[in-house]
Amino acid sequence: MIDDPDAAPELHDLLRFTLTCMGLGIPPERVMGDFRSGLEELRQQGSLSLQDMARIRARVDNRLDDEHEDEEWVRGYTAGYKAALAGAVQRLLETRDITVPKEVFRPLHLCPDADTLTRCLDRATTVDTPEELFTAEVDTEG
Repeated sequence: MIDDPDAAPELHDLLRFTLTCMGLGIPPERVMGDFRSGLEELRQQGSLSLQDMARIRARVDNRLDDEHEDEEWVRGYTAGYKAALAGAVQRLLETRDITVPKEVFRPLHLCPDADTLTRCLDRATTVDTPEELFTAEVDTEG
């Protein structure tokens, strides 16, 4: 978990903003929705790992009764998150009439890294073949 304020200043800014909103009387469900959205944005920016995001959500959702259960929840959350990303990539390709062969399906659905899956989702909007999801990014500005 991130305990050092200097390690993730963006996270601490999000926490300060959340507390300010609550202090101003904004409805808690709206504040928490914005907080969760902010966590996802930090994850996509690379400021927060998926595991840290899940741990923070577990604490915010009062899942601290048992540390063992908390870690199980984090593992389940991260696994479900990655499965949903992989499914979104596959669905987007299929919507674009691009068939996903088993040689791409397996690595996509077994990918352990949420950042890689996020890049695949971004690429799925423009690739011509599913194999291009995993190719190195080409510098087009050179």
